[in-house]
Amino acid sequence: MNLCRFCTLLAVALLATATAATAAVHHVSPGESIQAAIDLASPGDTILVEPGVYQETGNAVYGLRITTDDLRLIGSAGGAGKVRLVHYGTQRTGVYVAPAGCGPTVLAGECPEEIQGFYIRGFSVEDFPRNGIQTRFVDDFKIVRNESVRNLNNGIYPTISANGVVAANVSYGSLDTAMWVAAVENVRVIGNELFDSVIGFEITVSNDVEVTHNDIHDNVVGIGLFHPNATFNTPLPVMADWVIEHNDIYDNNLFPNPAPSGSFQAGLPTGVGVLLLGVSDHSVSKNDVENNDYVGIGVLGWCTATATGDPNRNCVNDPPRADPSVNNNLISLNKLKDNGLKPPPGPLGALAADLTYFSLEPSSGNCFEKNKPKGDFTFFSSEPDGQLPTDGC
Repeated sequence: MNLCRFCTLLAVALLATATAATAAVHHVSPGESIQAAIDLASPGDTILVEPGVYQETGNAVYGLRITTDDLRLIGSAGGAGKVRLVHYGTQRTGVYVAPAGCGPTVLAGECPEEIQGFYIRGFSVEDFPRNGIQTRFVDDFKIVRNESVRNLNNGIYPTISANGVVAANVSYGSLDTAMWVAAVENVRVIGNELFDSVIGFEITVSNDVEVTHNDIHDNVVGIGLFHPNATFNTPLPVMADWVIEHNDIYDNNLFPNPAPSGSFQAGLPTGVGVLLLGVSDHSVSKNDVENNDYVGIGVLGWCTATATGDPNRNCVNDPPRADPSVNNNLISLNKLKDNGLKPPPGPLGALAADLTYFSLEPSSGNCFEKNKPKGDFTFFSSEPDGQLPTDGC
């Protein structure tokens, strides 16, 4: 063996052993401060929190503020109940994970560093007026088996983060999105239940996002895949490979839409299972989509969709910052039943169907194929021949 290479491997092994040996477990019981334990922790440490109600009073903006690499925040399950983090005073977000000095207004590229590693499990985060659990500038994160309850903007919100897993969480009661991933890369969203919100699950300006085996129901819109203009996000050079597979998406008929007046979300129509607005290079396949009153799966050009809505958000007064057309999307092997049976009044009711394609922008490469009706199958298409596009198949 090359001696220098052996020395390097030995040094790495010794460093890993030393790190594991020095990692500590900090125990927090009801009446004690979780934030105090976080502030004492070093990279690699675990904060183990016993069941109870925790109301942190030391920070006016965040319930918990995490700036340490590789911290594990674990709510201990037990017969005594949940670990509940509840809102206090002027706090806006329940759990905020980002480098020091990189608050929510710091844009991508402006934060000089990133958090390396974060894990949270077993927390119920409740009644914060902005976000429940938010990561920002974090690489390698896991958000597992948590509950977001009535956090009014977004329940679980990884943004400007990469290499993450968001699994087996429950999120409900948001006036924007129960779970939103924005400006992320290489993120897996698995086995979550998302309901009773304006949007159950949303993706914007991201790459390589896999969404599978989630239960999404009783929202205004079940899943929203949106153009950057929808949320004033800065476009990326590539925003592709959002894979939506093996999800149950049903009964997304929350009415009336509770979103704040004047917001983009307030203009979303009730009764949509999956909505692709002005996005390209994605796949929606092998999902069960049922009992959504307006549209099961809809693929719409951004300018087409916004032409009859808020005049401040249409493509004339708010020019698209990225291509507004819909190209190279695969809609395949979905099982559809009883979608589009209760359309809204007026001319837009004509779009009601299991599958809807409507784009006045020149678009190409889309493929609707092998979708499986469980009964009567309905569709609407703006193509000249009235058929769903298959040129990308």
